[in-house]
Amino acid sequence: MSKKNPLILLVLLLLPNFVLANAGSPMMWFGFIHLVWINAIIGIYESKILTSKFNVSNRKWLIILANYVSMFIGLYYIAPHFSELSGNTDFWGGKTRLGEYKLGGFLSGMGISFIATLIIEFPFYFLALKQKTKDWSIIKPFIFANLITNIIMFIIYFIIVSFGVKWN
Repeated sequence: MSKKNPLILLVLLLLPNFVLANAGSPMMWFGFIHLVWINAIIGIYESKILTSKFNVSNRKWLIILANYVSMFIGLYYIAPHFSELSGNTDFWGGKTRLGEYKLGGFLSGMGISFIATLIIEFPFYFLALKQKTKDWSIIKPFIFANLITNIIMFIIYFIIVSFGVKWN
């Protein structure tokens, strides 16, 4: 087997991906990647923020699990619901051509998703804490870590959707 064969195989495997340009919207694919991989990275990062900035010992796996649960609820229930309320019945963009996708509810949907994230993830966060306290001092690190990661994700989603949408 020559050195060119693996390269030819790689090109042949990737070639159909260029032909199938209608295989889903960027929002759909990034949402899928977010659901599968990025949530673990977000959970690890939030756990690191809690430990390094606030000296809050935690069980990282529960922080990661919280992110998966809230992402699933947000992506498959909250975001499509608010998209439909704003008049967009094709949340995933599978039936809408580039430039026709209406995104009036994006900002309100992201804001409501952040609030829902806090509500959904807090029980996991509380269980993840190694030292439980009964005062409100545990709230600030939780909100800060979530705010940082949500701002980053908002910017990424905004960049993805802003190129092919109508703002109304």
